[in-house]
Amino acid sequence: MTKSTLIQFFQFSLVGLFSFAIDFLAMWVFSQWIPLVFARSLAFLLAVLSNWICHRLYTFRRHKDQQAKLKEAIHFAIASLVGMIPNVGIYGWIVHSDEYLLYSSQPYAPLAAMIPGIMTAHIFNFALSKYWVFSHKKVQGLSSRPSA
Repeated sequence: MTKSTLIQFFQFSLVGLFSFAIDFLAMWVFSQWIPLVFARSLAFLLAVLSNWICHRLYTFRRHKDQQAKLKEAIHFAIASLVGMIPNVGIYGWIVHSDEYLLYSSQPYAPLAAMIPGIMTAHIFNFALSKYWVFSHKKVQGLSSRPSA
């Protein structure tokens, strides 16, 4: 891994911590009123929005092409949906497991169950963000057709 990639990963992780705080707070609020997996999905979507804004302004600011903003937002949404699969999937698996039922009466249980999925999705999201969403060089098979 190059020094530049390590710096970007560190910046990506800082933004991720900020978005985790948003995700965590939203999950805590939503889980008071709606089923856990739905609460998890809504909280995740708020975190995605904050992630895109922060990554565009901080982590990948060198790639800020105003003309490509909509395309970039669409690519980020797609990449986030890919990351949502392990994130919400692992969360759903945990909260429906027998072991979780032992701790489900604890107020932190729904929030602690978020962590493994977030950590897994973090790796997917960094790779897709660096090499597809915010890159001028697109990953083979994922990029749009070249313009004429």
